[in-house]
Amino acid sequence: MDNVETVWKAFREFLAQPVGGLEPGPDSDADGFIVQWGRYSWHDWLPSLSFTRQFAVDVRGTWTETDWYQPEIWQVSLDLIFPDAPALADLDKLDVQDTGLDFSPPGPGRDHAIGEAESEVQRYPTLQALWASTPAHSAVTLDRAD
Repeated sequence: MDNVETVWKAFREFLAQPVGGLEPGPDSDADGFIVQWGRYSWHDWLPSLSFTRQFAVDVRGTWTETDWYQPEIWQVSLDLIFPDAPALADLDKLDVQDTGLDFSPPGPGRDHAIGEAESEVQRYPTLQALWASTPAHSAVTLDRAD
């Protein structure tokens, strides 16, 4: 994965795909996404960019508590790690580190949220430089997040 724009297009296609087995209801926050950037210890403080889709999985059939119910929260993330470069020096000094989680369902609402995420990147020259950089390595993970 050496081109962020290509990765972003694939992530957008992934965001458009409906997923079954999620928490029912229009206000359940069952399917969302976030784009995050920064320097983190788990990436050796190198610049990174993460595309994450979060799911609230309906596990009512296996839930043993009788007083309350909580879906399982899972995240599929693609982390892109970049070599350090002068254009990325201020990455951790930006006033925002992510787009915020958006739970619009696939369709027009999600398309709008994706456009807002793209606009956020365009607001900051450091993010534009990150987007134009070639990742040194990447990783896809599926982790429980609750």
